[in-house]
This record gives sequence, structure tokens and C-alpha cells, in this order.
Amino acid sequence: MLIFKTTMVITCVPEREHHMHRRLLAIATISACTLAIAGCSDSGPDSGSSSSASSDKVDVVASTNVWGSIAQAIGRDKVNVDSIIDSPDQDPHDYEATAKDKLAFSKARIVIANGGGYDDWATKLVKSSGSKADFIDAVKTSGLKKPGQKEFNEHVFYSIDSARKVAKVVESDLVKASPDNKSTFETNLKDFESKLDGLKTRAIKVGERHPNSTAIATEPVVGYLLEDMKIKNITPDEFVEQSETEAGPSTKVVHETTSLISDKKASILLVNGQTSDDVTKTLQKAAQNAGIPQTGVWETFPKGVDNYPDFIGKAIDSIDKGLA
Repeated sequence: MLIFKTTMVITCVPEREHHMHRRLLAIATISACTLAIAGCSDSGPDSGSSSSASSDKVDVVASTNVWGSIAQAIGRDKVNVDSIIDSPDQDPHDYEATAKDKLAFSKARIVIANGGGYDDWATKLVKSSGSKADFIDAVKTSGLKKPGQKEFNEHVFYSIDSARKVAKVVESDLVKASPDNKSTFETNLKDFESKLDGLKTRAIKVGERHPNSTAIATEPVVGYLLEDMKIKNITPDEFVEQSETEAGPSTKVVHETTSLISDKKASILLVNGQTSDDVTKTLQKAAQNAGIPQTGVWETFPKGVDNYPDFIGKAIDSIDKGLA
């Protein structure tokens, strides 16, 4: 009886005060240890209840904060979202994944990547990390790329309809991962879809306010949004295709594109705010000389933006203001 009582006392007191006594547990009976441990885990203030609550959340990893924010909108406080690219100073195309990223991918229950060659590093991480997560490829989910199609605008995050499709898959995967929260996820999805409807309406109204407007873009980032706005994209196909290569557009193609701006064929120049090179500067100078307005667009959230509706809304408002 004396040994049993001593074991109970030693085990339940804070570890730092009884460092020397921990060795006594090795000679205690199995039943005494079991009772002692159970008593401490049930009554102690650091019993692990907070970590248990955290583990109830679904871990989601996204290649960029644009896609991560959609998961956050559907899961809210029921998810832990880790967006790998979360700064406008980072280029999703050229990002080099770290060991920390690989670990995050391996532990995730849901992974969202843009796909279509936009963030190949993310697709590779899913395979190399041994991840068993539900993998959402936004390009494939969008249905915009047709079988055998060679030239394709992979920036599907500017397609409001594609965002809706991805959100639905996210909701479905979250329900599978956390069925007890099904009604919450369904409600959150409806709320998000309502906001997308509002964005679609705003985009259409901008086009109606500025009929027959045309645009040239330094990169094909907002192509799908321009379609929603009914603004004609007159960027030469050769420029678009070559801008996606390492060499960039040829001198001939740059001259042809610049001429469209100088001749005031374009109503607005759309500039990728996250990248800049000599070609971009050439187009910007031509636009400045011709009095053509310039508007910046982004591939990830610019400063002051932390959710998808505001991200798209900012682009819509910027284009609207530029055309005014």
C-alpha cells in the first residue's frame, strides 16, 4: 500500500519538481502506473484538450493564397489552411519548394493546386511527399482545357465560374473529412456562391458601362475575367504564346503589340503587378506616350486583400476605373 500511494503522488505532481523521482515509475506495478497516468491526464490543466480541439480541424494545403482562401471560406473555423505562396513578392511559376512545404503536403487531408503547368512544383510535391490527401487540380476541375488543347491560359483563378467549381469540390472533400460539420460546410458554400454571383454581376455591369472596350495584357493573367466583362482582349496570340516561354516575345512580336498601343487600338493596358521585364516596360512606355491608361493585376493577393471576393472585386474595380 505504501508503494502504491507514493506512485500516485509522484506521477501527478509537475515533472520539474520531481525530476529525481521519475525513476521510481520504472519499478512501480503496471496497474499503479496506469491509474496514475489516467488520473493526471483527466484532471491536469495541460491535459491536451487544446491539441485535441486543433486536431478536429481539417488540414488543407494550397499552392497559393488565392486557392487557400476558397478553402478557408468553405471551412472557416473547421479548417487549418496553409497557403504556400502567400506574398505578392513571390512568383508561383518559379517557386522552389522547401522541406517544410513537403512536410505540410504529406500531412494534409486536402491539397489544392492550380495545375495546368502553373505550379508544377505543387503537383510534384504531392507525389514525392507520399501524400494521401484528396488532390484538387483547379484546371482539371474547371473543365476549361479541352483534350489535346496545346495553347491554354492556365490562370483559371480569374474565372469566377471555375472558382465556383473548385469551391464545390472543396465542400465535398471537407464533408468527407469531417461529416459532422456537413451542414456548416453547405451553408458556407451557399454564402460563398452568393458572393460569386455578385462578382459576376459587377463584371457584366463594367462591360456595359464601357461598351466596345479593348485591352492588351503584358501576361494572360485576367483573360477569363475580361470574358466575363465582355471586354475584347486584342493581345496578339503570338505575344501571349511567346510570353509564356523562357525566351519571351520576339522583337517582331513586341513591335506589333506596341504598335497596337501606339495606334490607340487598345482602351487599357493590363500589367502583371508581380513581374516586370524589358518587354513590360516597353509596352508601358508606349501606353504612357499614347495616353492609354494602365492598370495592375495580380496572381496572388496584393497587400490589403485576404479573400477571393475582394481579390476579384479589386481587379474589376481597377479595370472599371482605368476605362472611365
